[in-house]
Amino acid sequence: MNDDAIIQCIRQNQYHPAMKKLYAYFPVIRKFIVKNHGTRQEAEDIFQEGLIIFCRKALSEDFVLSSRIDTYLYGVCRYLWLDELKKKNKMPLQETNTGHIASETPEYEADVHEDQHVKTAQQAVARLGEKCRALLELFYFKKRSLKEIAQELGFSSEKTAKNQKYRCIEKARGYYHELTH
Repeated sequence: MNDDAIIQCIRQNQYHPAMKKLYAYFPVIRKFIVKNHGTRQEAEDIFQEGLIIFCRKALSEDFVLSSRIDTYLYGVCRYLWLDELKKKNKMPLQETNTGHIASETPEYEADVHEDQHVKTAQQAVARLGEKCRALLELFYFKKRSLKEIAQELGFSSEKTAKNQKYRCIEKARGYYHELTH
């Protein structure tokens, strides 16, 4: 299965054949992480996070793979591990002889940061009350009108739903700010 076929499988929600191929790349990443002060468990965690980032990117319509998938995954996982080592104040990386280009690539960094922002936003929204989460989900994901939301959630008017939506967004922003600082 080539790289285009893997991306097509992911986009068609056929994860099993794609994951089977993607997991073949794990030994190289495990070797790299273990060689650089990591454990097998840390390698598995980093690889899983790298797979999540790759799959999210592959699902994006505007995603264009500028390298082979194994190189992309290696770069993302390498960046994630570098970040982890910085947090632990560990020694610099030792490269494995895998043929992968291990340069600091803004593409990997941007993808990892985007994923971190999504996770932080999810954590912020999770802190909201149930009614706030329901309101935001109805408005942003289910594309319901404020009038429909007011009726469904028992607000007295469309204006009340609008004000509550604003408060929920501000509360989520506050939580997001707390989590990032």
